[in-house]
Amino acid sequence: MGKVERLQIWYEDERIVGILKAVWVTTIYLTPLFYVLERLLGEEFHEKLIRAPRLGYWPNISYPQSFNEKLLHRKLYTDDERYAMVADKWRVREYVNEKVGDEILNEVYHVTDDPRTIPFDELPEKFVIKANHGCGWNIFVEDREDANFDEIISQCEEWLDSTYGERRREYWYPEIEPKIIVESFIESDTQEVPRDYKFFVFNGRVEYVEVDFDRFNDHTRRFFNRDWEPQGFTLEFPLGPTAEEPSQLDEMIKIAEALGEDFDAIRVDLYQPTEDTILFGEITVAHGSGGEKFVPLEYDFKFGSFWKDPNQG
Repeated sequence: MGKVERLQIWYEDERIVGILKAVWVTTIYLTPLFYVLERLLGEEFHEKLIRAPRLGYWPNISYPQSFNEKLLHRKLYTDDERYAMVADKWRVREYVNEKVGDEILNEVYHVTDDPRTIPFDELPEKFVIKANHGCGWNIFVEDREDANFDEIISQCEEWLDSTYGERRREYWYPEIEPKIIVESFIESDTQEVPRDYKFFVFNGRVEYVEVDFDRFNDHTRRFFNRDWEPQGFTLEFPLGPTAEEPSQLDEMIKIAEALGEDFDAIRVDLYQPTEDTILFGEITVAHGSGGEKFVPLEYDFKFGSFWKDPNQG
């Protein structure tokens, strides 16, 4: 019985994984014990301890083979200043412009390190406010007249005073100079939030595209290969429906590969709000921080096989 098969025995037992996740969150991740164990055990063993319940197996970070193992290795054993640049939602615009031009960049209304200077009265009815140095730190304003500007300012100040990625050991985030970005609200011709396409680029080649459905309610996820053939594996969330191939798929693949060509593995997010429009979303250095579960497990190692890094394993 091989490594993958042995791990699979308990990996797909949702009861075991569910119990381990609950114990991990309540007794370690959200308590001071997190830092105590880090000091006692060292970073690598500690990372294994907190990721294993989520992954469903004990990761080998020193000699990584799976996708998640290689992400954990990246977090612990690399020191690449480019990661801070592409993870910075403000500075990455320069990188995108250099690589593919500024046509795919969303319009920015205001950038500041003092949210009290945001010119709310001059903004359109719909806009988005985000912090450049974190993940998921966004405010979507669909009606400026109903927005509570004091609450928005308070939230922005909290973001500016926070350091994202410390517990996750994503060392590039603390290296980013915090700013608040106010930009246009991306929507389709039908005034809906357009679907975003997450391109997994390995050594300059797109291998898979992730599409998420109903993210704020009954979140599901579906992967497609570069030929838009639906895949049957899942990653962290239940298997979602199939989706119509975007009309600009070939062009988006070209853009994603151009943006990812300098990295052995990176994720590039793009939008297609209209038939003829492609917009840049973000670049992600460590998808899920190396802690999202593949089912079947073999796909964790398949993704890892695409990642050719001479410094790993």
